[in-house]
Amino acid sequence: MMRVLWHMLVKEFLQLVRTPALLFVLLLCPLVTVGFVPFGLSNKPRIRVEVVDESFSGRGRETLALLAGSPQIAQLSQASSRQEAEGRMARGEIDAIVIVPANDEACRILADASNLPLARDVAYYVGLQLHGTQENELLRSHTLFVSGTGNTHYYLVAMLVLLIAIVGCCLVALSVVTEKESKVLEHLRSTGLSPLMYVASKLVFFSLVGLCELAVGLLIARWVFALQSAGPLWELFLLAACFLFAIVNLGILIAASTRTMVRTIYVLVFLFITLILLSTMFAPLDNMDPVWAATRFVNPFFWMVDGAWKILLKGVKLAANPVNCLALLGIGSVLTAFNILKIRQIE
Repeated sequence: MMRVLWHMLVKEFLQLVRTPALLFVLLLCPLVTVGFVPFGLSNKPRIRVEVVDESFSGRGRETLALLAGSPQIAQLSQASSRQEAEGRMARGEIDAIVIVPANDEACRILADASNLPLARDVAYYVGLQLHGTQENELLRSHTLFVSGTGNTHYYLVAMLVLLIAIVGCCLVALSVVTEKESKVLEHLRSTGLSPLMYVASKLVFFSLVGLCELAVGLLIARWVFALQSAGPLWELFLLAACFLFAIVNLGILIAASTRTMVRTIYVLVFLFITLILLSTMFAPLDNMDPVWAATRFVNPFFWMVDGAWKILLKGVKLAANPVNCLALLGIGSVLTAFNILKIRQIE
């Protein structure tokens, strides 16, 4: 059995190295996903503020001088009237309006609440500049849970998960559907190759490829974004192996259930978008409807993203939180059973 598995792994390796386009994708994918995309996902504050001076006194000039000293305020201007400033805010040209009242009252801050995280940044940074309130009096943050300027590392972890999902799921799906269309799978089955051995060879090979891509992604994240893991990296790789066990099985199931390459790609794209949007990768779990939030129990992306955040950013041990690995192993086991049944139908 081990000899057959070894020969199947050699076959998978030769198929991969003989396809220059796939090798190019393997090299380019971590560079783009981890090296470039996080620059566009960072929420580092760059606030555009306009001042309306209703006092017509030196208070307006003092307010402008105070705000000019904030590195988070990227654009600062002055409007002649409140109506003019509100019009600019409605057009999306500014993020906040600071009104200097005619009496001795404190300045009022109007923030564009169409983007709630940005509105919170406005309230914090503008208030800090104007009133001189210390950070720990406005907002207390647990530094254990914070990594990277502008929360870049939060999204960087999600990109690492997306990287191994693309490599593991998409490549194995393309491999299986190609063997189906070229009748290679039928020839392999005619030799007496068991469905279990076929599925196992795909799982082992593409899981190893995914783990190699994760190692490259971590190196890029370290060099470009100075990402340092708060927990042991071997636990992250163990969690990633459990995730690949589920996600590679998902790719095999999609390819085994569709007849053509085009259909496989359509299903992959639709399923990936759905699983990613429901995985809390870009939206907090508490913001989701309870019905949709319950889908996380069968969503491998959720368990991997949640576990990777805990290991990389919080230093949580797998022994203290084994549910992520157990859930991924459970999902992978169910998908393995379905895959064996699907491959057995191909004679």
